[in-house]
Amino acid sequence: MREETDAIRTYYNADPRKEWDRLMKKYPHEKYITVHVMDRYIQPGCGILDIGGGPGHYSIHYARQGHPVTLLDLSDENVRFAKKKARQYGVKITALQGNALDLSRFPDESFDTVFLMGPLYHLMNEESRIRAIQEAKRVLKPDGYLFSSFILMFGGVIYGLRELEETILMPREQQYFEVAAKDESLAFDAFTYSYMTTVRDAEQLLASVPGLKTETVFGQESILAPYKNELAKQPKKIRMAWYEYALRFCEKREYLTHTEHLMIVSKKDS
Repeated sequence: MREETDAIRTYYNADPRKEWDRLMKKYPHEKYITVHVMDRYIQPGCGILDIGGGPGHYSIHYARQGHPVTLLDLSDENVRFAKKKARQYGVKITALQGNALDLSRFPDESFDTVFLMGPLYHLMNEESRIRAIQEAKRVLKPDGYLFSSFILMFGGVIYGLRELEETILMPREQQYFEVAAKDESLAFDAFTYSYMTTVRDAEQLLASVPGLKTETVFGQESILAPYKNELAKQPKKIRMAWYEYALRFCEKREYLTHTEHLMIVSKKDS
């Protein structure tokens, strides 16, 4: 576990701007769809804990909407970058270095809303994933909402077909393609230590934690993930029209495998 944690921290410490630019420049449709669904549940002025908040995209977005936001991330450099970006945007966030598996610095039921939008796809065993969800639930107030993100196994197939077509012929990639074809989940060393899941296994993981009720499950890129590169070539008016259209598909189960990132929205029992 220590080796994995150190490797993940090193990976994100190396280039915090990369993840910032990913949502800003390469995957703006992901953020657009995600916040549109999240906004149904996030009430004005509610306190937010952003666990694994990275360089601060979602923290800063909601701080600009008037929410008190605390960001917690494993990477020291992500924390520093998030503080810098918050100053540039003229908002205040509390940004702390820490681990999703230990939220002991926060009292029980201290946040209205909790984001868990990164740690679950870097925790390599189910015990750790359950612990992260339990900790997030502990600090969440009754009737509050938990937003949990996953990378889908089939999302890796989409990425390979779209960005690295030759991977289908690479011997070292065959295990991945076989597991994806069997509709199974896999923990392995990808861009760093990674856990990629099926929709079924993600839902079962959340269901295994008592006191959380699933409100919705949606694709954070909806139907747009396979077409990212083509969309990027289009004028803004066309891109935005597709973003709006994609919102109509993001919660339809038959289209969830068109996405790379999956989000489950859960409500804590009162």
